Amino acid sequence: MHTCQIMLVEADSAEEALGYVKSTITYAETPYPAWSDWHGGISEGLAGRWSGLFQGWEENQDVLCYTENKVLADDIIKEFLSYRVAETKNLWNEIKKENGFDIETAISEYDPYSQKFDDNAMKMWRLQRVAKILNNDWCSDTGVYDLQDHTANLEYFKARLDKSPEKQYLVPVDFHF
Repeated sequence: MHTCQIMLVEADSAEEALGYVKSTITYAETPYPAWSDWHGGISEGLAGRWSGLFQGWEENQDVLCYTENKVLADDIIKEFLSYRVAETKNLWNEIKKENGFDIETAISEYDPYSQKFDDNAMKMWRLQRVAKILNNDWCSDTGVYDLQDHTANLEYFKARLDKSPEKQYLVPVDFHF
């Protein structure tokens, strides 16, 4: 499954921003991020099927300097963050509506020598996804990620906007998980 993540980085130019993203999300023995088995080609633009997201605003349509169009940048960030919130609510609603799920029972019945693949395992998977999102862990549902400070928490990006907004870039990356 493909997901677009908006990478937030600080750079002096669009080319430098794209270069930073390419050099940070590498294919190594331990790929970064670990949840993705593939992402936009390093030798190409990284946006993949989201190429052109910023078309008309930057010379490179796959990189947007925040100050080039603050309204568009804010709208893109809000849109991708709304996916994060919607997925969290969706997962939580699925957990709540499933009968027979009790976290205390799951804890008391936990067996480190056995991995069951049943309905409860799916419930625990959903609970894990909710916890990752709420903990600002980078996962496929994050949508917007501050690659500069390696967090899904955007407080550092906001602080950088106050200090040097002209150096803040948005770079969409097509990830596969």
